This record gives sequence, structure tokens and C-alpha cells, in this order.
Amino acid sequence: MAHWNRPALFVALAVVLVFGEFVLLGRARAPTVETLPPIPLPPAVPLTATVTSIQTTTITIPTYPYADYLEPRYDATYHMTYQWLNWEAYNDSHPIPVPHDYTLLVLENDYLQVSILPELGGRVYQLIYRATGHNELYQNPVIKPTYFGPPVMGWWLAAGGIEWCLPVEEHGYESGQPWTWTVVTATAGVTVTVRDTDAADRLRASIDLFLPSDRGYLMVTPRLENPTGSAIAYKYWTNALLAPGAANAPGAELRFIFNAAEMAVHSTGDCRLPGCWPTEPGDPSYRFTWPLYNGVDFSRLGNWHEWLGFFEYPQAAADFVGVYDSAASEGVARVFPSTVARGAKGFAFGWSNPMDWHLWTDDGSAYVELHGGVAPTFWDQALLPAGASLSWSEYWYPVGALGTLSAATAEAALGVVPDGETFQVAVQPTRAWAARETTLSAWERATCSRLARWDLPAVGPAAPFHAVLPAEGYALDEVAFVYLDDAGRFLAGVNPLDCTPPQAWVEPLPPWVGTTTFTVTWSGADVWQGIAAFDVQVRDGVEGAWSDWLTDTVATFAVFDGVHGHSYFFRARARDLSGNRGSYTDEEWGQAFTTVLTEPAAVLVTSDKRATPHRFDPSQVVSYTVRIRNSGNAPTLALLGDVPPPQMVVLTETLHASLGATPVYSDGVISWSGLVEAGGEVRVGYVLSPTAATPFGVPLTNTATISGSVLGPLTRRETVVQGHMLWLPVVLRRG
Repeated sequence: MAHWNRPALFVALAVVLVFGEFVLLGRARAPTVETLPPIPLPPAVPLTATVTSIQTTTITIPTYPYADYLEPRYDATYHMTYQWLNWEAYNDSHPIPVPHDYTLLVLENDYLQVSILPELGGRVYQLIYRATGHNELYQNPVIKPTYFGPPVMGWWLAAGGIEWCLPVEEHGYESGQPWTWTVVTATAGVTVTVRDTDAADRLRASIDLFLPSDRGYLMVTPRLENPTGSAIAYKYWTNALLAPGAANAPGAELRFIFNAAEMAVHSTGDCRLPGCWPTEPGDPSYRFTWPLYNGVDFSRLGNWHEWLGFFEYPQAAADFVGVYDSAASEGVARVFPSTVARGAKGFAFGWSNPMDWHLWTDDGSAYVELHGGVAPTFWDQALLPAGASLSWSEYWYPVGALGTLSAATAEAALGVVPDGETFQVAVQPTRAWAARETTLSAWERATCSRLARWDLPAVGPAAPFHAVLPAEGYALDEVAFVYLDDAGRFLAGVNPLDCTPPQAWVEPLPPWVGTTTFTVTWSGADVWQGIAAFDVQVRDGVEGAWSDWLTDTVATFAVFDGVHGHSYFFRARARDLSGNRGSYTDEEWGQAFTTVLTEPAAVLVTSDKRATPHRFDPSQVVSYTVRIRNSGNAPTLALLGDVPPPQMVVLTETLHASLGATPVYSDGVISWSGLVEAGGEVRVGYVLSPTAATPFGVPLTNTATISGSVLGPLTRRETVVQGHMLWLPVVLRRG
């Protein structure tokens, strides 16, 4: 770790800073760049995941004998039988927990260990972050019925993990019932599918739980099916009981990461908020601003008094939510499509005056809840038409060493923490990337001026990247932090703003076409929102100037009219939906070219001349190569006349050609002639040496004339310079 204080770096005459893989631009300067070491992994675990394993085992959990007091009851609305708990008889039995064996399915890759309890609602029971060994999901040491749950049932098991709740709110009817399960193994990973029923007269659900071999997330895909002949109004919620870190209980520094500016109270005992107990809200009328309300930051659990349950209002505002405990330096992200799963809910028991833990456990452990639903709130219902199904995918994964959870996608999580005069920035991808395969950039949102860019080292789910950026007066919402791969694809961003212009290219053309009209096709790519329009330019011959052919066109092809013997070069640029316009590339032959030949002819327009090196010192020689290329449809007798600079000497022993006779040097001209077949190429080369008369710093140009092309002779030039070697001092000083 290195720290530089301003003024920290002085560079004489030139300002070039290479500090790790960091490039700092704009008004921010004197960076402190830190890369956190990987979170320790077990020694046998490789950097890159290779396989997902699954095993079936047994877990013994002390369990209260609630099952002896369950009675089946029927819900005619949903054609479902649920289990009602006779609390009076249960309590009169003075129950104590006894060991009970449960089937446990254990999936594992190099980043995660995921276990599933089919007998308790098919729930995900553990999500162990192998980088730390911690289970990020709450795991109740006993299976104990609580008074929470659907009112008609009167009970629920706070067993922990992630559960599937339907067709009613408050954990549904089936979160404590056995679900069937099947397994599919593949090279890409292992999928466990849990299913509540195969009945054809009711709403039913199956959940695909996919642990990829090379990712640090669990992909959860609910599928809700209506096999009946009538539409079904229902409620579905995925509920995670979370306790990130080692304590199996949330800490005061745990924060709920939600994105809406306003929340609706579902239930609370905290009368600093609207709708507190004994009020029981029946709709989202009792709302409070998020995260600050009346000066209290309600995203921080330690600021709570009593319990609180709340919904994002009017619905989930972004495609991720999560929790992050900065004291434990761990959290959990949930990534989901908010256009489908529109509900996002948080719950905790309180902090300074929480609910009595004896209600759900025996050891004082606790949790917070993160719910995701199809409808925006518990008061809303979704409708599944007759014979229809609904499915979507979510990504759940642990995060660590981020400082906070600012953004999350299926590709990566970002944390940005304003810290006085700096921004603490961290990124944790969900897969392993090699060094320089990804970049992290900071942009000024008002102008799209890039403030900094990091070419990242090797990173992965257990190897986050961390950096410090001088704030230089910027507020967090004035800066965009964007994580991209080496192809420029968007992976994740905080305050993301589309400052990246789109790419465009002209598709390859044949070397020649036999008609005066031909079709030119182009396309493009934009990693953000998509392309709005294209501009296409054309150049007639190598010596011609680029001119606009089509501007602001939405077309991706057009017919061009040409003339026999003429070669046409094309290039394109694009404008995206955010208004960013790309630049034309400066390839010598454009992005595509062709020649119109209505009768056989040779075409030598792509012949060129190269010299190495372009800047040489008195002790060096310069090598020249002339490439005579025939892109036409007929052979030609090509003639080359090349006049080297008179201030340099031709080393005649170096004269050579790849085909035909050896070039000759006479009367100040290098000459060669020979047959160049259609589609063929001949290379003519030689070496020049400087002399005492060769000037310093003066461009030395020599011109080659090539004859034999359809439109007559061509000229190709190359310029070199003899230069002094000048060493400039570089002074580094610690402040």
C-alpha cells in the first residue's frame, strides 16, 4: 500500500504517471490506490472454479414436537390443504426439543457451499461464503414454531435460510411442509429443483436452484404454474432470513440496501414512524422517506427501537436489494428483474427494544428478512391466467470487503463510500477475471469527463479490488463509477451514466464486384441502451478525401453506385440512444473496401510502403518494404520505381523481392518489375543507412511509383527522421 500526499509527484517536462494500473484524469490528482489482498481461502481452493459437486447427507436439528399438534384444514379459494397448529394442546404438552434427522442436499463450488432442506419447504438452508467460512443465512439452532405466519394457520417456523411463500402473505402455507426434489448435473453446474405439488387443480410452484461451476452466486428461478381452467389471484414471496458474518445474528451496523425514496409501513412498534402499533396498516398509506426520516437513518439497524416491516413504495425501484454489515464486512445481494418481481420488503425485530427472542429460538440468535414478491406489497395480488405460468431468475450471493453495497448485478457488486476527501471504491465480481480483463472507471456525470480508470488485477468472488479516489469537491451523486470488461461491456455501476459511445463497423466487402451497383452493410454495438442511428462515409481511391454518404440513418444497408476501375473505401460511426456519438476509425483502407470491375483488370490500390524504425539514431539502419498487392481479377506486369532520400545510402546487398527478379539500384532509383497474379502480393525490400550528411530532426521522404493498376500509376510515400536521444530527469518526492 502506498500513500502520496499533495504535492507528492513532480515530473520534469512531461507528466506521465504509472502507479499500479491506475490512470488519473481531470481535476482529481495525487491518487491513493489500494488493492485489497484476496479474502483468505482454504489452501486447496484454486483461483478459478472448475466444478460443482452435490451430495445427499443428513443433518440433526433439535426440533420441538409441533408436528404432533398439526391439523389439516382446507382453503377452498386456493384448493389447498394447510396445517393448523393447535397451540393450546401444544403448550399444554410442555414441549421440549428432541433431535430430529433431516435430509440435506449440499451443493458446492470453489466459492459457495449451498445446502437445501427439502423437508422444510424445500428451503435453501445455508449459503456459506467459502472465502470466510461464514453462513450468510440465519440458521436457527432449533426448529421451533412461532406465532408468526398466515393468520388462519397461526404458526410458522423461523428455521432460517431462504423460503418460498405462497399463495398468501406472511410466509405462505407451505414453507414448513415437505417438497419433492430432483437433481440435474452438468459441466456448467448443478441444478436442484424443488416442487410443492403436481396437483392440477391449484396454483403450484417449482424452484430451480442452480449453482454454476464458475460463479460466486446461487441462481434462483421460481416457476409459478396455473394448470386450472380459471385465472388465479395469488401472492408469492421469496423470503430470506439473513445474518451475515460469523455471529448468526445481525449487528448494529447492518444496513438495509433499498433504492426507493419512500417506504410503506407494513407493521412497526416504533412510533417515530407513521402507522405504529396498535395501528395495523391495511394499505400503503403510512409512508416514510428513505433512508432518512425526521433525522433518523432507518437503513441502519442500530438506529431502530422496535420491530419494523416495510415495502419499497410504490414498488421495487431497481433490480437489486441487499443487506451489508460494515462491522462484519459482509453482506448479501439479491439481483432480480424488478419489472416482474415488483415487491421488495425488509423486516427486523428492532434493536434497542427488540422483540423477545424466545418467540422463535432458544439461544438469543436473530435475523433480518429480505422479501421479494411478484406484487408490490402484501396488500396486492398478482393474477395468473388459466393455463399460464410465470418464471424469472434471481441471483443471490455473499459480498465482502466492499465497505457497503452500492450496486449489484449478476456480474458484480460495487461499494462506494464517501470518506471525507476521498471515495473508497470496491468491486467484487461474481466470476474470476484475469489481470487486465476488466476496468473500473470514474466519470463526472455532468460532462462525461473521465476522472480515473483502473486496469484491474486478477479479481474474483474471493478477491475484490479496492481503490481510493480523491473527491476533489465532488459529491457522490456527481460521479459515476462503472465496471466494464475488456470488450467494453457493462458489468455494474454506481450512479451509472451512459458516457460510452457506441461502436460501428462496415461489414467486409469482396475485393471486387462485377457491377456498378453493390450493397454495403454495416452494424454496431452499444453496451448501454442501444444504437439510434448511423453515419457512413466513403472515399474514392486512397488519395481521395472522406465524404459523407449517409447521415443519421437507421438503415443497416444501402446500395452504392460506382464507376469501373474505381476503388471505394467505407467507414461508419454510430449514435446511441443517450446521444453519445462514436468516432470514425482511421484505418488506412477504411473498414471495408471494394473495386468496381465491369471487365477484367488489375487493382493495386492497396499497395503500401513501410519503414522501420520511423525515428532512428545515427547508429541504426532503416528497413523498407514495398508491398505490391493485386486485389483485382486479372494478373498484371507491375513496375516499381523507388527513389530513396539522397542523404542516406542504399545497402545494395539487402535488395530483395519475394517473387521474380532481384531489384536493382541505379542512378538513384530502386527498380523492380514482375508479374503479380490476381489476389497475389509481391514484397520488395531494402535497407538504408544514415551517413555523416544525414540531418537531425529533418523529415526524409522517399516516393515509390507503382505501375500496372487499372487507373494508372500509384505513388506511395514513407517518411523517417534521424533524432537525438534525450533523457529527461524524473524526480519523485514523498510529501
